[in-house]
Amino acid sequence: MSSMVSSKSFTNTLIVLCLLLLFQAIIPDSFPKIGFFLKYVTIIMTVILLMMHNKMLNVTNDLEKNQNQELKSINPKETASDSYNSLTSLVLDTIQKINPNSKSAIFIADPQKNCFFLQKGSDSEFSENISTENISIRKLIFEKKKLHQKEQPDLWGEIFLGNNWRGSECAIFNPINLYDNTVGFILTRFDHFNDATEDEMNLYGPLAQFVSMSLDTLESLDKHRIGEDTKSFILDILSNSDFKSDSQKIFNQFKYLIRTFFKYDRMTMSLKKESENRRKYDKGVVSIIKLCDGEKDEFNEGSDFPTNSSLHGLPIVTGSSFMTNDWKQSYQNLFRFKSSESSEYQFKSVVGVPIIIEDESRGSIILESKEKSTHSDLNLDDLSLIGQVMGTALHWRYEYEKIHNNATHDGLSGLLNHQTFKERFNDEIQRAARFQQKMAVMMFDLDKFKKVNDTLGHQYGDYVIQTVAKIMIDNVRAVDVVARYGGEEFAIILINTTAEMSNIVAQRIVDNIADYKFSFEGVDTRLSISGGMAEYPTHSDNIRQLIEIADQEMYATKQRGGNGITIHDKEIKTND
Repeated sequence: MSSMVSSKSFTNTLIVLCLLLLFQAIIPDSFPKIGFFLKYVTIIMTVILLMMHNKMLNVTNDLEKNQNQELKSINPKETASDSYNSLTSLVLDTIQKINPNSKSAIFIADPQKNCFFLQKGSDSEFSENISTENISIRKLIFEKKKLHQKEQPDLWGEIFLGNNWRGSECAIFNPINLYDNTVGFILTRFDHFNDATEDEMNLYGPLAQFVSMSLDTLESLDKHRIGEDTKSFILDILSNSDFKSDSQKIFNQFKYLIRTFFKYDRMTMSLKKESENRRKYDKGVVSIIKLCDGEKDEFNEGSDFPTNSSLHGLPIVTGSSFMTNDWKQSYQNLFRFKSSESSEYQFKSVVGVPIIIEDESRGSIILESKEKSTHSDLNLDDLSLIGQVMGTALHWRYEYEKIHNNATHDGLSGLLNHQTFKERFNDEIQRAARFQQKMAVMMFDLDKFKKVNDTLGHQYGDYVIQTVAKIMIDNVRAVDVVARYGGEEFAIILINTTAEMSNIVAQRIVDNIADYKFSFEGVDTRLSISGGMAEYPTHSDNIRQLIEIADQEMYATKQRGGNGITIHDKEIKTND
């Protein structure tokens, strides 16, 4: 309304000014006093007109600013979509990592149209919609059974596009749930049913749960009564979280969020310290500080403290938030961290919330101030939500780490698996080429291992594989690459070193295995291992050729009786 009045007033003033200029032009020179008066009024009217014009510009700017604010209020929804898209992309990428020969898609239900719609995946590979009333589809989703192309070709044709099927293809469904209801599924297709191993299928369930958790978190975040700026900030963190990086990055991201919206002298984030050596009911009795911001004291990142008797452990123990203007008065039976703590830092008001991971309180966020707190109940609610969302982000990170580890590592030995080894090998070759470095490539194979399996049993053989893997890991650097290449065969890449220099490490591995007394369930045995070695780029700059060369030398070692290492072309020259 104000802009309309300003526009109308401006127009009227402009008309008056034009009339004054017209009168001034036609009035005779014989009336000098009237002419002077009109000039004076014209100047005043011009000033007024300019002032009104400036005011109108300000109003226009205000309108544009309001429009921008209205657009900003929409951003959280867009950011939520970005966050969900990032997570679902991560899920499909992980499935591709588990099995490069698979094709995956995510379908989400639309109850009004009685269809599952393709939400993520290639529309050239998958049907864009699948009926929710198809009994066969529902059975496959809920019973988690394989769909074989050869057995149900008509149903297969409803789901997948194309007609060049060989009959060996199969697919699996993993349900996506929200509030205990199935709202969609992850569909994964394999070119051959043998590719859908039990170990791999066990990985896809957690991936579907990963999507379910993301839906649940974004849904609860959307319903919370926090301000749009805070919500937008949280969603931005979720959408930009790199779950492939370490969890400390997540702590840092939430630190900046809390620093933006809350006032404090010190903030501390802590998690329960889990220990495999503790009894089950003792787990979590100690917590560790993961991040602190603001004033420092003797309790910094990495410091631990008893959970049960400390103020900082209170949200972890109770699973609830608290706020006090005098914590020493309110919680007289608690220490801030430990009984031995210094009293130099006199924090008074404290706000604390739990970090919720998998519906369990596993950490705390504590804001401490030296003065009386200005935080409201709404601030406490906001911080509580941040604790929940942060817990979800950490849980996503931990779940991704487990899934990724299962997808990239051999389940028995814990070493890199065959596929991941080749990918790492390719990465290391590119790095070595860029920095003009050399690498040693080793292939090892246990001598007479079949006899161990045949006479002592497969459990004994598994024990041997695990023990040999540990010996190898213990004898190389953290930057080196160790993998179980297949069966009783292992592969090692020593970074930035020559074959001659690596011979010391290779021989140490051979000797340690030969000297090791293998003992399992009261049965002792001795084993040896044979190895072969090639050097990049001296012998080849091709992955396949380097592996073949090292493999040939390994078999040459076996032909000489085993228990040794052979370097290809023993007379190779080292760097000048």
